[in-house]
Formats: sequence, C-alpha cells, structure tokens
Amino acid sequence: MGFKLTSPDRYIYFFTLTVSITTNVTGSEVWIDTHPSAVEFGDSLEVNCSTTCADSKPLIMVEYKSGIHPKRNIGGKWMADFFQSVESWDISVPCSVICQAEGSALNENKKVVTVYNRELKITSPPEVLKVNKTYSLECIGPRVYPKNKLILTWLRGSEIVQRVSTGEKGFPDEDKRLRNVFNFTASASDDGQEYTCLAEVDLGSNTTKPITNSSVTLQTYSFTDPPRILNKDPIEVKQEVTLICEVPNVDPAEKMRIRWSQDGEELKTIALRSNSNTVRATTRWTPQESGLMEVVCTADFEEYPSIPPRNDSFFIMVYVFSAPEIQVPTTLEGKAVNITCSVFNVSGELQLRLKNRNNVLVSKSSSTELTIYHTVDAQAKLDGQQYTCEAVLKLQAQSKTSPIVKQQNATLHVQYPPTEAQVRKTADDWIEGKSQTLSCNAAGNPAPQVSWIKDGQIYFREKLHIPSVQLRDGGQYVCRVTNEYGSKNSSLNAVIMYKPQNTSISVNNKTVSGSPIHVSKGDEVTITCNSNGNPPATLQWEAPSKGSNDETGPPGVLRISHATSEHHGIYKCRATNKYGTDEKEVDIRVKGETWTLYLVIAGIILTLIISAIAAFVWYSKSSAHKKGIYKVHNAKPNNNPQIPYGLEPYEETLPLRKLIP
Repeated sequence: MGFKLTSPDRYIYFFTLTVSITTNVTGSEVWIDTHPSAVEFGDSLEVNCSTTCADSKPLIMVEYKSGIHPKRNIGGKWMADFFQSVESWDISVPCSVICQAEGSALNENKKVVTVYNRELKITSPPEVLKVNKTYSLECIGPRVYPKNKLILTWLRGSEIVQRVSTGEKGFPDEDKRLRNVFNFTASASDDGQEYTCLAEVDLGSNTTKPITNSSVTLQTYSFTDPPRILNKDPIEVKQEVTLICEVPNVDPAEKMRIRWSQDGEELKTIALRSNSNTVRATTRWTPQESGLMEVVCTADFEEYPSIPPRNDSFFIMVYVFSAPEIQVPTTLEGKAVNITCSVFNVSGELQLRLKNRNNVLVSKSSSTELTIYHTVDAQAKLDGQQYTCEAVLKLQAQSKTSPIVKQQNATLHVQYPPTEAQVRKTADDWIEGKSQTLSCNAAGNPAPQVSWIKDGQIYFREKLHIPSVQLRDGGQYVCRVTNEYGSKNSSLNAVIMYKPQNTSISVNNKTVSGSPIHVSKGDEVTITCNSNGNPPATLQWEAPSKGSNDETGPPGVLRISHATSEHHGIYKCRATNKYGTDEKEVDIRVKGETWTLYLVIAGIILTLIISAIAAFVWYSKSSAHKKGIYKVHNAKPNNNPQIPYGLEPYEETLPLRKLIP
C-alpha cells in the first residue's frame, strides 16, 4: 500500500555556512543556498551563492566539475545557477569570493547537494504467516549520494519498530543500497496489521525529508491442532445420524473451512462456531450398508492455498439391528397365555431376554434371528403387568464399544368381573348446608360401569355431588359396578348432622305459645324444654331467680316445688351442639293476695269507665232529637212533649219521623 508524503522542498531554504578561507581574519562571509535542499535525480535545481563583502560588485566564482553547465544569473553580490534536470549524482557547489575592500581577500565555501531517487523495494513476506513463528521483513532503500544522508525506518502502524542509517559517505558512482531487515515473531495481533518502510534524507539540524515509502499488510493464522471427530459410536444401517467435527485454537476462525466426506464423496456440511477460536462442522449421514465405513473430516483455509489442509478420519461400525417384537394376547381370568419375544434381523452376537420388571423370565443367545416364549396363568392380580422384550447386541469388530440395547414393552390384559366397589366421600360428616361428593372406585376388566341407587332411584354416573346437604339426603346409598362378566355392590349409610332446631317449652305439660303463663303462689311448677338436633343438643336453663326450692331434673326439665314472687320473670332454654345453638323463652307470672286486690280495683275502674261511656251516649242521642225539624202526623201535642208548638195539623195515627237531622 502506498504512503503519500508532501515534500517541503518549495518551502525550506537551507543555508550551509562554512568557515571562509581568507587571509583576513575578519573577512566577509559566503553563503550557498540550494532549492530544493535535497533533489531527486532528474528534477530541477536552483543554486545561489551570495556574500557579505562590502564591495558593490565582488568577484564571485563557482566552478563545477566537467560536463555540468547550468543556466546562470549574476547580481551585485550573488550568483544564481539553474539546473533544468540534475543528471549527475555528484553535485558539488564550490563558491569563491574575492573582496577588494578586504585587500583582495579570497573567501570560499563548498556544499555537496544530496541527490536521490525513489526506488524503494520491500521483500514480500509469505502469503500468510503462522502465529509464533519468526519471520523477516527486508526493505532496500533508494540510491542516495552522499549515502550517509539516507535513513530507513520500519513502522508498525504509526509506531517505529526499527530505524537504520550509515556513517559512510560512499562514492558518487557506486550504487550500494542501504538495507533494513526487521525480524519478528508473528502473533494473532499481526493479522491485518500494516508495516511500512519509510525512506528519508537527513537535512541536518535534526531535520529530515521523507522521499518515499512502501507498505505491506500481514495475514496470520493459527492452526495448531488437527480436526477431530467427536462421535465415533456405531451407527445402525439406514438410520440418520449427525456427525460432529471440531477444530480448536483456530485464528482467524471465520476463515476456517471444514468438509465432511465418506468414500470420496463430499457430504453436506454446516459450520458452527461455539466460541471465538473453535470451529465445529456437522453433517447428517444415513449409511445404506453395514460394515466398517470410513468418514473423513478435512479442515483448511480456503483463502490461503499455501497452508496445507489437515484431516481426521475414522472407521465407524455400521450394523443391522431391528427392534425386538413382543406379543402379549388379551385373555380371560383363569386361562393360560403365551408371551412371545422375537428379533428377526441382526448382525452380531445377540442376547434376547424376556423380563417382568427386573426379573429375567427367559434368556437365549444367537447370531441370527431368535424367538423366545413364556407362559403365564392369567389372574386378575396380573392385569396391567408389564413385560419387556430386551435385545442386547455386541459388536465384535469394536470390542471397546458398549453393547447396544433395544427394548420393546407390552402390557398383559386379563379380563375379569368386578372385584370391588369402594365408596368414598369428600367430607367425613354429612352436615346440613355443606356440600358432599360420593365416588365409587371399581376394579375390573373391562372397566365396570358405575351406577348409584338411592331411595329406589338409579343414577348412572361415577360421582354423586350434593351441593347443600338437607335432612332428606340421609339414608342408604348403594354403588353398583358392572361389566360383561358380573357386578358388585357397596353401600353407605348417610346420617345428617344438623344444629338444634324446633326448640319448644311446656309448663305443667302444656306447650306455651308466647303468652305469659300465670301460676298461683305456692303452686308446684314443672318447666320442660325439648329440641331437635344431631348430635343431641345440650339443654341449659337461664332462670330469673336462684330459689332454694328450684330443682333440675332430667335434661331440659326445671321444677319449682313452691312458687313464690321470686320465681316471677323470663325463663330461657338454650339448646347447643357443635353445629350451632337454638333458644326459646317463657314468661312466668306468680299471682297471690295482692294480685287479687289488684284485680278487684281493676274491675271497679273498668265498671266506672263503662258507665261513663253509656251516659255519654244517651246524652248525645237526646240532644240530637231536640235540634232536628220534624213532621208529625196524627200525633197529639199534649201527649208528645218533643213536638214543638206552632206546627201544622197532625195525623194522630202515624209515628214520629225525623226529616232534617
């Protein structure tokens, strides 16, 4: 890759000052200036010689070697030469000045112009470098005179890694180039890294001029481990398998190519990269023949043909081994059944076993097809038993390979009538208002049909669900399970549990309905409380007094041997069981002498009230008759004082009749 530099030739004027050769210690100075300061062979050159002599026109002399004839211009204190094309490697500029003001003193100066070309050569490295291996980068510089003015530098990116130069001036007519050989050990970081060889000329005063450069970009690789085939297990013929090949420690991993082949035919390969420097490749392969089959995994860098490919190969055993077959016929209880275990196609040493769980019932060996038998006396308890036909193949060609095992399972089905009908319930107790579900587990083959019988009704279902239990749900439930070979029943008696209810109170064997009960002072009173509930309720009395003549008899019975005013009040009966409480009360009133006096006074007051009401009614009627307007027919005024005077003549034979109220 090229590296473009900008030359400072047009902007740098370098003046070389030498000690004047003069007879006058304090003589004038002579300057030589070239543009450019270093010139490429074939380019143009300007040379200027000037002096500080006090003469207005000192004598300036510049003599080149034979054959060099520049175009010259002369001024008062200077002389300028122009070279259209520098065709000589030895351009020496000797400038002499004779100054009359200094007694014809001779002052001299000389400068050798640096001439160069741009012929830079880099010895190309290999196409790709192996990591951790040592390599050399060689750079041959351009031709420069004087030779000691050339500097060659190797750069890794922008970093200087090695710089060389020489102290030998050399000769103008010799072409002995400066070399810079950089030795290094390739690393993964060098992949894609640019190395540049830069040629410069030394202009003095720590100033250099780049004249040319050349670059090379390195490619590196790491391929330390060969590919390896991961799965080497035997494969069954005509069974598709996935083969895996892995190459670790690869760099650059993205440029690694892995190919699978079998018998010279390339297989379709899919590349996978598990991490940054490991490459995996898989292929799906279906062998069509049995025997030892060689598979090959080849890894290489397709972009770098110079890197030799590496491979791994393996002979995989391809075998024939059909799955075993087992036959277990369905039978009736009490009959014998033959169980058959067979393998019909196999290549190798075969062992065939018939097993019940971990118990080996029959075992035989063969190298070809094989069949074994076992007879079972069918019983109901054997229904659902599992039998295994197990075939074990040992491959003789690969003794280190574990035996290959194939199995086939079958279940023995014995048909028999139902053996049980087990009733289960979701709740231990039947509680009024709570839910209850009955289920019936049946054993039989074929599976029995479940039905329920309750109060003469049949329900064909496996479960009975009662969302809210009521007293009417008590009684016997019968579960019946039936199949084509018989039936079986199981029953459950449901007893409903409920809180106390219908609590009642009787006084002296008479049920109270809510009205107060009157007893006489000195009477014997028996108060009885009854309540329904399951379990039976506990009855407790709450009495208004704690008289010494109160007795508690059987549960719920309270006896008062001699009633007094202390027994007057509310009697409360509380019935309780674990499901709830119910209460009932009665008002007992005890009457005596004081009570009789109260009744007499009440009677007198009542009589007076009734008499007052009657008088008021009579008075109201009399007043109403007097104020009305009457028509009297055939009535005599003297005989009827209610008829006022001044009325029309009357008829004596008709009764009084009220006309206007």
